[in-house]
Amino acid sequence: MFKLLLLFFPLLAFSYPESDHFNGKKFFNPGPDELKSFWQVLKWQIIGNKEEWPQSVPNKNYPLRPLGGSEKVSATFINHSSFLMQLPGLNVLTDPVYSERVSPITWIGPKRVRAPGIPFELLPQIDVVIISHNHYDHLDLETLKMLDAKYHPLFLVPLGDEKHLGKAGIQNVKALDWWEEVRVKDNRFIFTPSKHWSARHLWDKNECLWGSFVIDNGTSKIYFAGDTGYSSHFLDIKRRLGVPDLAFLPIGAYEPQWFMKAYHMNPEEAVLAHKDLEAVKSIAIHFGTFQLSDEAIDGPVKGLKEAMEKHQIPKNDFIILDQGQALVY
Repeated sequence: MFKLLLLFFPLLAFSYPESDHFNGKKFFNPGPDELKSFWQVLKWQIIGNKEEWPQSVPNKNYPLRPLGGSEKVSATFINHSSFLMQLPGLNVLTDPVYSERVSPITWIGPKRVRAPGIPFELLPQIDVVIISHNHYDHLDLETLKMLDAKYHPLFLVPLGDEKHLGKAGIQNVKALDWWEEVRVKDNRFIFTPSKHWSARHLWDKNECLWGSFVIDNGTSKIYFAGDTGYSSHFLDIKRRLGVPDLAFLPIGAYEPQWFMKAYHMNPEEAVLAHKDLEAVKSIAIHFGTFQLSDEAIDGPVKGLKEAMEKHQIPKNDFIILDQGQALVY
C-alpha cells in the first residue's frame, strides 16, 4: 500500500541553487527539451512492436577473480549496468540491482531474464556504491539496503536521491551535482553530466539529477556513463578530465528510435561515444537482462559488432563481457 501511495504522493523535493541544469524546481538537460509526454509513452505502448525475449537465460559459472598485486583494475560484469570494480585498496559497485523486477510495484514490471553474474553472498567487501540516476533499473533500494546492512559503504548519488536513500534508512550518503567530486582514499570520484532524465513515481519527474562518474586514482581513469543519450557531454568530459583508460558505455534499450533516441544510445552511438572519449578500452553495459524496449535480446550485441566493423574499431577495444566475466586492465 505504501508503494502505491508513493505513486501519487512522492517525497518532497530538496532545494538546490539554480544552474544551467536546474531551474529551482526541476533538473533539465541543457539544450532543447526532448522529454517525452505521457501521451507519447501511451502511443509507444499501443503501437510498439516488441521482440519476444526468452523467459530465462542461464549463466556460465566464472570464479570471482581478485585483483592481482600489479594490476590496476578488475571489472566484473554482474549484469545490466551493475559492475564490480576492484581497484587497489577499494571495491566499487555501479548501479547495483539484485531485485527480480525493476518497477515501483514488486509483482509487475520488467523482470530479469538472467541471474546476477556474481551472487550477492559472494560479493567482496564493498567500499563505495555509485548511482547514476533513480530509475528502478539503476537505483534499486532493496539492494542498497542489503548492501548498507552488510558492508555500510559510501553511497554516491545525484542531487535529490539522498531523500530516497534516507527514507530507506541509509545514512552514509553523499549527493553530488555535476562536476562535484569526493575523494575516497587515493581515488577521486567526479560526478559528470549525462543526457537523461529521472523519476521514481508518477509526479516526481526530474526532481532528482542524473549523470555519470569518472574515477581517477592517478594511475588509471575510469568512466561510467550510466544511462544516456548521445550528445556533446562525452567531448566535454574528455576535455575537462582527460582520456579514460576504461569506459563503461550503454548499448541497449534504444528501440523504437523515435521514442528512445533522446535518452538511450543505440550501439552505433555507443561507438561514437567511445571515439569521442578516445577511451583506451570500452565495455558494453545496459543490455540483455531486463526488457525495457522493443529490440531483441541479442540486438545490442549484434548492433555493436556491426558498428565496430563500420567504424573500424578493433574488437579488443570495445568489449562485450558475459555475466560474471571479468576484464583485468
